[in-house]
Amino acid sequence: MRVTMNLTITGRNFEVSDSIREYAEKKFSKLTKYFHQLIDMHVWLLIERQDHVAEITINGDGVQFYAKEKAGDMYSSIDLLLDKIEQQIVRYKERHSGHKVTPLSELEDIATFTVKGEQSSITVRQVSNKPVDEKEAYLQMKLNGSDFTLFKKGEKTIKDSVDYMNKNYAAIYKDDNGYTMVEIPFEMIQENSFNPSKFNEYTLEIKNDSSVNPDIKFKKKKSCNVKMMAVNDAVIEITKNNTPFVVFFNTETNYLNIICKRGKSLELLVPAF
Repeated sequence: MRVTMNLTITGRNFEVSDSIREYAEKKFSKLTKYFHQLIDMHVWLLIERQDHVAEITINGDGVQFYAKEKAGDMYSSIDLLLDKIEQQIVRYKERHSGHKVTPLSELEDIATFTVKGEQSSITVRQVSNKPVDEKEAYLQMKLNGSDFTLFKKGEKTIKDSVDYMNKNYAAIYKDDNGYTMVEIPFEMIQENSFNPSKFNEYTLEIKNDSSVNPDIKFKKKKSCNVKMMAVNDAVIEITKNNTPFVVFFNTETNYLNIICKRGKSLELLVPAF
């Protein structure tokens, strides 16, 4: 049975643009999976001092939930708010149902692609939408014992472009030449015109590989080696070259992706939207 949702989005001394409204509607509509009856959601978006603040009240299945979050931009506030309110709902449902509830962030999609006449199934995993800086991303990658990570690159100040902050995903990876970070320049995102050879690519010069506060210098390269391809081509690339992962610019979505091997299967890391 499909649950009916009434969602109201209100700005307090803040003009809610169409893009922010659509973003919030898309995000919070996912929460209907946790409820069985009509639910009412009210989201407030406002500015407090230098912070973008998002609040939500949900009435569903006879229970009311409330959460509040803030960040340097409204998109990030919405992302953090979704995480917080979802955790509340999951904890409540687990206490009252007696069984584990799978959060949205842990759900995976299975996509099927046809490569050279043969179908290949790929697990599509959305990475965390919580903004982090380069050092945090590097530390998390090391903690996970991985040679690559795709992450939302956070910006701290209100003056930075919120559209850029929402779309600015970067990749850090390790190969035979050491550690590299790749990100898409603001101008390309703004103009919706992309040239991977001119993406920002950095060599990570690690002076002190501390597990708490590493000393890392990011040295910008003159050009970028990330390839521009569709997912089908990325499947061919990783299979043909027998490499553990491939960082590429997805021409179907205009975002950085990483395709990797998980045993005998393939996994595609994509931004969370």
